[in-house]
Amino acid sequence: MSLSLYLALVRLSFSDPVAAAAQVTRLLGRPAARWLAFGAVIAVGAALGLLSEILFSLVTGMDLGPIVSPFLMAAIQGGLLLYSAAAMAFFGRQFGGRGGFDAAFALMIWIQAIMVGAQVVQALVMLLFPIVGVLMTLMLFGVLLWLITLFTAALHGFENLLLTGAAVLVVFFGSAMLIGSVLLATGLSPILLTES
Repeated sequence: MSLSLYLALVRLSFSDPVAAAAQVTRLLGRPAARWLAFGAVIAVGAALGLLSEILFSLVTGMDLGPIVSPFLMAAIQGGLLLYSAAAMAFFGRQFGGRGGFDAAFALMIWIQAIMVGAQVVQALVMLLFPIVGVLMTLMLFGVLLWLITLFTAALHGFENLLLTGAAVLVVFFGSAMLIGSVLLATGLSPILLTES
């Protein structure tokens, strides 16, 4: 995918998520394409997550402890992305939606691709304007939830974004509590969840 096509599809994702969802599911229609894109966004996302952690430590002067292995970070992010796709498909269908896992998987891969682009911008901003770069973390979290809401509605044909967004929040925070408990039980830090 060229940069111009990427940027055009990012803009379309916010202005017309239904059309964007149709393009994404067409581009990632084949299983091989989905898994290749999945591997790419997870690898780049893990590398950027590690870079962001280093930059945050340098900018704030905070000692964040030992650097998390990028392989562990990639494995956790990959698991979270797969879970998110399954949750998008499953919970949406419980409320009368029509979308399946393959389409949800493609859309979650695309959401991650958008977030990877946003992480690149954040890293550059953090170098030039450290405080703004740190504050962007909250903004990106909001963008992530909004994109999930838009594409959940597009996938399942929901028209009420307010109700869809509320459902996304309930599932998101409920899942975060569940996954956080599992990570704590296994000795892993739930902080990793914020670096996807």
